[in-house]
Amino acid sequence: MAIVLIISMFSFYQCTHDEELFAGFPVEFDFQNLQEVHDTMTLSDTVQLIITDPSVENILEGPKGIRLVFPENACTLPGGGAATAPFNISLIEIFTRGDMIKHNIQTFAAEDPLVSGGMFWLRVTDASGTELALNGVQAILPYQTDAAGYENSMQYFIGNTQQAPSGPVISWGTGNSELTFDEAAGTNGEFTIWNVMGGWSNCDAFYELIEGESTQFSVRVPNAPDFTNTQVFFALNDFTTVAALTTVQTDALATYTGSIPTGAQGKIIAISLVEGALHFASQDVTITGDDVFDLPVAPGSIQDLQALLSSLN
Repeated sequence: MAIVLIISMFSFYQCTHDEELFAGFPVEFDFQNLQEVHDTMTLSDTVQLIITDPSVENILEGPKGIRLVFPENACTLPGGGAATAPFNISLIEIFTRGDMIKHNIQTFAAEDPLVSGGMFWLRVTDASGTELALNGVQAILPYQTDAAGYENSMQYFIGNTQQAPSGPVISWGTGNSELTFDEAAGTNGEFTIWNVMGGWSNCDAFYELIEGESTQFSVRVPNAPDFTNTQVFFALNDFTTVAALTTVQTDALATYTGSIPTGAQGKIIAISLVEGALHFASQDVTITGDDVFDLPVAPGSIQDLQALLSSLN
C-alpha cells in the first residue's frame, strides 16, 4: 500500500507539472476578432422590405424614418435587363454615434473629419437572390442628427474601408449624386439623395476646422496585449462625428494629425479582446492639444457594451 501511494503521488505531481500534457487542449475564445464583436451587436439591425410590383413607383419607409423612392423599373440586373419580382430590400439606418461605433464606422473621408446627417446600408435582390443595380432610386433622410450649421453643406458620400491595426473600419468617399436639404419638410427638415448606390451611403459635410485650432491626441490601453485586437473610438459631443484612432504611435493609438478641434469634448471608448474575452472602457475627455490618455479596459458582457453605445445619441 505504501508503494502504491508513493507511485500515485509521484504520478500526480508529474501530471500537474508537465506543461506538454496540456499543450494540446484548445483555448476557448468568446470572440476570434473584433469584427465578430461588431457583428454580434448588429445582428438585428437589418430590416427587410418587399417590392412586389416593380413596374410602378414604390415608396418604402424604414423604421427610423428613411424613405426610399423606387421609380418604375428602377432595379435591373447588373448587366442590364429585367429582374424577376418580388424584390427584397435590406436596409440599415444609422443616425447616432453609438450605432456608428456598433457597426465599426467612423465619419472620416481619408483624413478629413465629417459631420453626419445620417447614413444607411442598402441592398436589393430579386427572386433568385441576384443583387440588382439601382437606377434613379432616391433616399429621403429625416434630419435627426447634430449638424447645426452644416445642413446646406451636405454632400453624398459612399462607403469604403480604411485600415486600422485591428482590421478595416468603414470610412467614406464622395459619391456622384445631387443632395439637397428642405428645411420645411418633415419635422426638422429632410435631406434627399437623388440617385443612391447599393452598399453604404452617407449624408455628410466636411467639418470646418478653424486654422490654428486643429490638433490631435492619442490613447494608451495599458492592459491590452496589442492593437491587433484593440480599437479606440472618439465620439464628439458637438456634432454627429466619430473618429476611429487608426495610427499607431509606439504604445498608443492616435487620431490623424490636425483632425480634432482644440477644446473638443466627447467620449473615448476602447474595445479589446484579451485572450478572446471582451474588455472595454470609456472616459469623458476634453482635448487641449497633443493629449495622451490612459484608458485601461475591464471585462464586460456584450450586453453591457451595447448599453454603453446605446447611450451615445
